[in-house]
Formats: sequence, C-alpha cells, structure tokens
Amino acid sequence: MGGGAFEFRSHKDSDTDNKQTSFSLMPWGGYMVIDNFAVGAALDVSTGSFESGGSKITNSDIKFGPVARYYLDNGLFAHGQFTFGGGKTESGSFTQKTSNSELKLGAGYAIRISDTVLLEPILGYLSESSKDKDTDVKSSESGFFIMGGFTIFFHSTN
Repeated sequence: MGGGAFEFRSHKDSDTDNKQTSFSLMPWGGYMVIDNFAVGAALDVSTGSFESGGSKITNSDIKFGPVARYYLDNGLFAHGQFTFGGGKTESGSFTQKTSNSELKLGAGYAIRISDTVLLEPILGYLSESSKDKDTDVKSSESGFFIMGGFTIFFHSTN
C-alpha cells in the first residue's frame, strides 16, 4: 500500500503584519503484515517562509521514519509515526542547521473512493523537537494536528 498527504499553511497577523507560509509533502508506503495492520516508512519534506518588518526568513527540512496503522472494520484506524532528519533556516547571511524529530499519534477514518483508493482524514497529537547543530540549543513544541491524504492499495481491499 502507498499513500501521502500534503499540507499548505498561510497566516498573516493583522496586529504586527507578520506573514507566514509553508508547504509540506508527506508520502508513505507500507505493507499489511497481518490482517488490518500495516507497517512502513514515511518521508516528510517541507519548506516555508516568514516575513516580518521587511526581513524574510526561509526554512526547509526533510525527515524520514517508521509508520504504523491499524484499521478497524468500521473504517476507523489508529495512526502512529516517528520521523527524524535535518533542517536549515536562512535569513540574509545567517544560516542555522538543525536536527529534527516528530512524533504523531492519531485516529482517522477511511472513506472508500474505490476498491483500492481511500480518502483518510486524521486528527491527533504531535510532538516536535529540534536541536541547533552549532550551539546544541534544544527546543520543542507539541499540540494537535489535522491531516488529510489518500491511501492506495495495490490489490482490492474488499
């Protein structure tokens, strides 16, 4: 099975005139190891920019790691993934390189489009952490996410 999700964010703060945009592409592939339980790998590629007071900051990162899903017979499923990798933030002559990791745990609903294609919205919890490669300064954040994507089975799921 294979699939993927994408995310686009755009935000403008009316009080400070700050603008932020980002785009993420998250393909994944897996194999049903037992009935209704799939394991595989996910790739998360993202890029974004932040504009404030005439200056612009751009960032990009790429993460890779394991993913697991368990499908219930009623269309509900549990989703878990842990990705890790690196990132880069640039502003003028300043460049910061980081190592990043992200844990996502959630629940979703598989909406059948055809025998082999599912539309899958997911709601869950995420925890992100990063470490500056030069200064070893660590930061982390957590919260909730809403994600949507498609899954394609390479054989019929009926």
